Amino acid sequence: MTSLPRELAPRLTHSVTIAGAYPIILQFEKSAKHHKDHRRLIYARILGYLILEGPSDYARVAVAQEVISCEGDEEKLAACGKLYCDHYIRAFRKYKGRTPAPSSHPSRPSFDSRKALIMYMLKEAPQSHQNAKRKALVRDNFSCVVSGSVDLSVAMENAEVQQMVDARARPAVETHCAHIFAESTNENISGNREGSDKHQYAASMWAVMDRFGYKHLPSDLNGANIHRLENILTLESNIHNSFDRLNLWFEPTDTPNTYNIRWKSDWLALPYARTTVTFTSSDLEKLPLPSPEYLQIHAACAKVAHLSGAGDYIDKILRDLEDIQVLSEDGASADVLEHALLPLGEEIRVF
Repeated sequence: MTSLPRELAPRLTHSVTIAGAYPIILQFEKSAKHHKDHRRLIYARILGYLILEGPSDYARVAVAQEVISCEGDEEKLAACGKLYCDHYIRAFRKYKGRTPAPSSHPSRPSFDSRKALIMYMLKEAPQSHQNAKRKALVRDNFSCVVSGSVDLSVAMENAEVQQMVDARARPAVETHCAHIFAESTNENISGNREGSDKHQYAASMWAVMDRFGYKHLPSDLNGANIHRLENILTLESNIHNSFDRLNLWFEPTDTPNTYNIRWKSDWLALPYARTTVTFTSSDLEKLPLPSPEYLQIHAACAKVAHLSGAGDYIDKILRDLEDIQVLSEDGASADVLEHALLPLGEEIRVF
């Protein structure tokens, strides 16, 4: 957790709204340090870092307008910060329950050439997790985009891909179809689930995106569109876990589709991971690249979670949620219970 800087960056002072909101947040942060509810300080810093590190200027101004509308009422400011903790940061801080065994495909034919393998994997099929994984593997050259490690299951089937493993002098690994916006966001919210707590939670998360100016996202990622390739990355297990825990993010550079890989802490960085990646595709129409917009929203969330302390707070709750057997009678388990009652989605698939 990092204290908010006393001064705004010069670029942000040009906004009258931001310049007016930031001193309010600084005062809220100062007051929160002495409040009995430790979460107040996190909420104050979430508001501050959303203004400093928000995904866009529009989003920064939107948060500043909300802060000003609270008229200095710290209960309202706390509620505002909590809303972003629950419906922005927690929505991207994906939780995995029991890890299912990697899916196998006993009926998949063998392939003599890489071209034949690609042709098979690009067959049209309903938009689904497995179809997205196949197409992302083709786009990403059958490799994790961060480490360059080749997918094990594909290498076992194809001699040309095995040669890629030999050339890179790194073992093949299990890779995952990683979603930028969580796959579970729009799951189980239709039919008899319409109007359920899960449906309401998803609607609240999309409402935050709308508030940030991303009014198109609910329709762009509605239903099976959550599996569109713009929302997919091929990542190996350890890196996928870091991405989903907001310990890793992609920071854009001045070069289109080129990103610096940023880690929450240096000791978390895998020694073999690339420091910069450039996304490419052999066919941008059929195999579109990961969306810069989606990655920017994820990156901003990761930075705000890290700097505000919200990420560590959520991690602790999740550890306690796994360990706790009986809720404490003195209310010490209240944070854990509140998180457990949030309809954050079903277990996340990781294959």
